[in-house]
Amino acid sequence: MQRAGARLLQSVWLCRQRLAAQPPAILGLPRYAMPPPAAAAAATATANAPLRPLSTSGIYNASDRRSRRHAAERPPLTSSIEDVWTQLETHYQQYSLLNYEHCQRVLEHLQRSAQGVGMEQLHFLLGSCVPELLPAQSAQERLQLFQGLWAQLLQLGQPTLAHYHTRLQVLRQNRLPLPDHRSLLAEIAVYHGAPDAALYSALLDVAGSAGNMRLATELLAEMRERSFALTDRNFQALLLGHARNGDLAGAESVLASMRAAGIQPGSASQALWFEALVQSGQVARAKELLQTEADFSAAQLLQMLRGVLASSRDVSPEQLLLVQQLVKELPREFLAGLDLPPAIRSLCIQLLHQGRSQVVSQLVAALPAPSQSQGNQNEDEYGALLLQEFFRAHVPLAQTLQFAAELVQRGQNPRARHLVVELALRRLPSSALHCLEALSAAGEELRPHYFWPLILHQQRREGESGLLRLLAEMQRLRVECDEETVRQYLLPHLGQSLTQPAEAMRALEAAGVRPSLALCPVVSHLLLQQHQQLDAVLDLLKRYPTRLDLATLLQPLASLAVNVRATKRFPLFAQVVQALQQKALQRTEDFVGSLLLQMTGPQTRLRQDVVSLRRFLHELARLELQLSPAAAEALLSLARQATQDTDLVQDLAKTLAKMRNAQLALPPDAASLHGGFIKHPRDMSLDELECHLVELESKQLNPRGVLRRLLQLSVRSGRLERAQQLLAKCQALKVQTSAGMMASILDLHIKLRDLPRAQESLERLSSNYPAFQLDEHKVIDYAALLVHGQQLEAAQQLLKRRAEQHKVVGGDYVIKNVWQLLTNVAQLAASQTPKDAAPDAAPDAAPDAAPDAPPEGSKQPPSKNLTHEMLDFLRGLGYCQSHNALLGPVVREWLLRGDLDAAVAEFQRLAHKHKHTPLQFELLSLLVRLGNGDEQELARFPGTTAESAQQHLAAVTATVSRVHGAANMNSALLLALAESGKETQLRRLIINPEFRLNHELLVKNCEHLGQEGAVRTLLRLARGVRGVQRTIDEQKIYDLLLAQFCRRNDCEAALDLFERLEADDELKVSQEFLRNLVQLLQVNRLEIPSGIALRAQIR
Repeated sequence: MQRAGARLLQSVWLCRQRLAAQPPAILGLPRYAMPPPAAAAAATATANAPLRPLSTSGIYNASDRRSRRHAAERPPLTSSIEDVWTQLETHYQQYSLLNYEHCQRVLEHLQRSAQGVGMEQLHFLLGSCVPELLPAQSAQERLQLFQGLWAQLLQLGQPTLAHYHTRLQVLRQNRLPLPDHRSLLAEIAVYHGAPDAALYSALLDVAGSAGNMRLATELLAEMRERSFALTDRNFQALLLGHARNGDLAGAESVLASMRAAGIQPGSASQALWFEALVQSGQVARAKELLQTEADFSAAQLLQMLRGVLASSRDVSPEQLLLVQQLVKELPREFLAGLDLPPAIRSLCIQLLHQGRSQVVSQLVAALPAPSQSQGNQNEDEYGALLLQEFFRAHVPLAQTLQFAAELVQRGQNPRARHLVVELALRRLPSSALHCLEALSAAGEELRPHYFWPLILHQQRREGESGLLRLLAEMQRLRVECDEETVRQYLLPHLGQSLTQPAEAMRALEAAGVRPSLALCPVVSHLLLQQHQQLDAVLDLLKRYPTRLDLATLLQPLASLAVNVRATKRFPLFAQVVQALQQKALQRTEDFVGSLLLQMTGPQTRLRQDVVSLRRFLHELARLELQLSPAAAEALLSLARQATQDTDLVQDLAKTLAKMRNAQLALPPDAASLHGGFIKHPRDMSLDELECHLVELESKQLNPRGVLRRLLQLSVRSGRLERAQQLLAKCQALKVQTSAGMMASILDLHIKLRDLPRAQESLERLSSNYPAFQLDEHKVIDYAALLVHGQQLEAAQQLLKRRAEQHKVVGGDYVIKNVWQLLTNVAQLAASQTPKDAAPDAAPDAAPDAAPDAPPEGSKQPPSKNLTHEMLDFLRGLGYCQSHNALLGPVVREWLLRGDLDAAVAEFQRLAHKHKHTPLQFELLSLLVRLGNGDEQELARFPGTTAESAQQHLAAVTATVSRVHGAANMNSALLLALAESGKETQLRRLIINPEFRLNHELLVKNCEHLGQEGAVRTLLRLARGVRGVQRTIDEQKIYDLLLAQFCRRNDCEAALDLFERLEADDELKVSQEFLRNLVQLLQVNRLEIPSGIALRAQIR
């Protein structure tokens, strides 16, 4: 939550700071509504190009659909505050606006629990209750949201002076009055002292924005009493107040007072004077002022534009000319981009929700069309969000269509009508047909998939009759259904009509669906029904003399054959196959053979039931149906494999011989169903490819394709030495390198840790195939190699560039790669930090700290942790999330630096924050050895004593107990003692009846240690638990170790384990252990020692 909030705050506040360097914005317009400078604007447009607010494939996501509901109709909250904040952040980054629904949900979360939201995030939300970020809401709605957030702020702590300034800023931008300024000043004075000139200036701004000159007069009197000199800002506030009231004389008096005070009115004051002229109806004088004054900034021009549009509900011709002139005066970089400038778009949305759609059309008409000179860019982005707001604001459909037509006519958005159709299909299906008619009338071609959502809507609303009427409307609009529409959208919703297939075909024909198009999908649909209507299928095939593409019917017929085999309806099935064969579109293709191969495919019962297969073949042969020789051979081979009955196979062979037709041929996709043909190299395994390569080389044939595939698989499987040999062979033969092969070569050099060659391979791949997207895990591995080569900044730039150019998947898919990257960072940080520079003086953890206390009861790391910074960097880009394995390198960095105090403090902090215990086993084992005075380990950590290590051990075990429970911690402690060789302490804990264990976790950890080859650790644990039945069984540990050796086929390790156990006089090896050992030796054809053979009773 803190990370997500920080990203959003940074994007907003940096924008504010960047624009603060521009000329001061005039009152009423926030600085962050202004565009960035030209270079930043171009970069922003380029970076935001993939983040399209609309596309023809989908307009609204789930959060947009939810935002349509009223607050009282929302379901109970189920998502966390982090999820809600992420949605709010995503919406802001995509649209430069906030979603009111998200803000309300954040407020509801705060009202339920204040955890998860900091003061900075709450301050940001308070300052966002302004028209530029929430333009669709009224001023009162924004004020209600602000008041709710302010109440939560008071519960979190005392508001700062910045919070009060934000409160005044919200009132000013919403043009809301301040009821009682004296009570507000008294409230501020209690905590922040007497008000200063800046606070009075903010109050005066609020009064001027609301046009409350009475309050302004009182504030001026108080400022004189406090000897606050009037500034240019104060005069502008008075000027704005008179302008909002339409008091031209008052505005003139303010200008005169400014000159008398020695303050020459600048462009900001002239902009406010312009607004006063417009409010008073002096449009001609305002136009003259605009022509004479040429130093207006973009912010001032926007404020003047707002003043013109707010002066009257309808824009007169003179005002329209003034609007056009103001737009022309805007800087070119402000208007550059693929969509409306955010500030103008926000203004348009505000006007729409005020019922002034005509004014919006006039304003957008004054804007230039977007430039498409930057190459392959979206054509349907301009005004797309604004079209959504037309529907949200319930603008009449005729006006919406007119606005879209104007966008198309002016070249601002050639696909505006298409977007209106999509919006209507999603938001207002009842009007979608009218939108489609308008699209057709404009000369656009209508396609069948445009009607898919409307088909579903009509079926839900009016049933099958409404669906058929819609088909008639499609015919009227000259839209012909395609097969996908019939198969996927019509037939599944015509269940009642299809009970009488002939009548259904006539109804579809009457609605404009050609029988030649509908027959094949209808037949397929009938064959897949639970009660297969074979008689109806035969009737339809007799009625319509239509040629059919039988390839689409193979799967339905194969599924039907399962039911036919169970119900013994072989003759009727053969008749259907015969009728279909007679209507085949491709006469030379073996339809019957393809069907039989499909029916006897893998995992089918008919493949093993040769008797039923003979019944099928007899019925097909009786109707004189034929098949290809290849299919006959494949079926005969299958029968020989499935049964030993020679008479049955001979009968089947005779039937197949009668059905053979050399003029028929199997289609390519059916030729390899039963392995009768050579596999393609892409389908071969690694060993098969090696054999195929030997065969090709022995015959002196072209092995290039096999070499490419073999190289890729060798690198993927970790056979690096073989991969180097194959690469040398490819270079000798000058094999053409594809993008995938070059990526494998890059992966090979990464795994070999050859940084120069990896860099060279990446440069070659980028230059030859610039559009090729490298796998995410390879990018992370390459970054890890850069870190290994002391190039941390280059690695970060690489990862950031990848995240900007492509969507990051992240997650468990790349967790091992991220772990290796973080481990390299930890090693780099340790190598750059001398061990003697590591601080060794840090306060000890408080022994009586509460279990749920924050890290104040533990030590804080003395300096920054480079690995932790890298982890936060990766999380920010979306490569990973907090995970126990990924937090391990953070702790390991301190251990590599030789700073044990910092390592324990970091462990406690991570455990409290993330509820994970990274590097738990290693840390416990290390502390056990240090606590017992291991000199070798103590030398690694200067300043650490056995006593301090024991204190750290107590702190770590207490932390693990809080996170995982005492039983789980005890299980981990046992393994740590076993790994450290402290068998006496281990035995003392085991025999203690109050020492509770998690038996399942202990077994699981033992299995993991067995896989890691920790033989000594497990042997010590086995001796420690000997005779104690309430823990893990000793013999089970030995069996577990032997099983692991058997999996690795390691006979030497197995015999060594037996010799160790044999040397223990107190242990009796089980017979099962001996049998498994003997079996391992026999498989490897090794001589069984006489002692083992005697005890295993082998003769």
